[in-house]
Amino acid sequence: MTVINEVSTVDRANSAALRLLFESEPTLVGVRPAGEVLPGMTRTTILTSGPPMPWSQYFGGQRAAVLGGVLHEGLAEDAARADVLLGRGEITVAGCHDFGCVGSLAGVTTASMPVLVVEDARSGHRGCCTLFEGDATARLNYGTYDESVERNLRYLATVIAPALNTAIEAVGGIALLPIIQRALRQGDELHSRNTAASGLFLQSILPALLDLDRAAAGELIAYLTSGDYFFLRPAMAAAKSMADRMIGVPGSSVVTAMAFSCAEFGIRVSGTGDRWFRGPLPQIETCQLLAGHTRADIEVMGGESLITEVCGLGAFAQAAAFPLQAYQGGEPSVMVERNLQMYEITAGEHPLFRIPFLKYRGTPVGIDVHRVAHTGITPALDVGIAGRGGGQIGAGSFRAPLQPFLDAASALR
Repeated sequence: MTVINEVSTVDRANSAALRLLFESEPTLVGVRPAGEVLPGMTRTTILTSGPPMPWSQYFGGQRAAVLGGVLHEGLAEDAARADVLLGRGEITVAGCHDFGCVGSLAGVTTASMPVLVVEDARSGHRGCCTLFEGDATARLNYGTYDESVERNLRYLATVIAPALNTAIEAVGGIALLPIIQRALRQGDELHSRNTAASGLFLQSILPALLDLDRAAAGELIAYLTSGDYFFLRPAMAAAKSMADRMIGVPGSSVVTAMAFSCAEFGIRVSGTGDRWFRGPLPQIETCQLLAGHTRADIEVMGGESLITEVCGLGAFAQAAAFPLQAYQGGEPSVMVERNLQMYEITAGEHPLFRIPFLKYRGTPVGIDVHRVAHTGITPALDVGIAGRGGGQIGAGSFRAPLQPFLDAASALR
């Protein structure tokens, strides 16, 4: 009887957590400098992906990206000086999740960088994410900082962000759930594939573009149509605003965040608040690398776009996005099997996010650490792949490590 009561208590708590997620209405309300909208953010704070670590433990591309963030803010004259200031604590490196935002790959976010501000229309809860840096090989979030990266960051802050903010405000904000729902029916999974969603977003602000200065409108249109991945960042900010609503439901075993740094993977669980449960890095299941690259060239630099999987998107909607074969490898049958596996470790199905191939079944949502611990099945993750020395060299489907889920389940018991 004790076991039955225990299970029913957890189920009730998980249902309560998921209800908060399902009731969310994420709306893109603007694009503002991070220092203006992130609580506690200062000019000497550099945010990055994953459970936070001491500065001395960051290495490789993620370390290079953080140093680049310091230089971008003008806090040091060179990388050597930036390293000294970070080592002394005069500049603080912190985790994005603790500041109400999420970062793609290395995830570096600084005070002057523009962030997409997504607000839940019901609760006012916010989630933020930096702008997509474009399709250039050299990108800060992929561990590269040079003159071209700096020029692009300045361009985003001085040209794209103001124009995009004006357009968003002119249409009264943009409800993101309708875009996500339609994109799932058009071949996106809202993590590694955002082709349909990016086009639908452009449609939503088209009326406002007609009222923009012609030059500003031209720059914004060129930016939004330069690649297929703009909408990943609004999707991440939306997922952050939705997932954070589930934090702090007593007894709930539903995951509210997954993220990794260059060194480790971590999760947060509703019933344990802001505590991180940590483990080894995810493992690659399938991947597609650019010509001339092998797995030996892969370098893990972190990532928090996994927040989309937390909300039932990404790899939890792979069966909606068969075109991913060309981008991250794999076969349709494997993608369907992987997607079906996720139903075994989740507490519910999303009432709005539906997969046409599975007869419009709701995506699996609410990763339950108890179910993961019991089955040994860990979450699938769609992830962009960085190369040694910086830059994107491919994409793939990863698997989260088991240990953090075991530790979280144990802590909840």
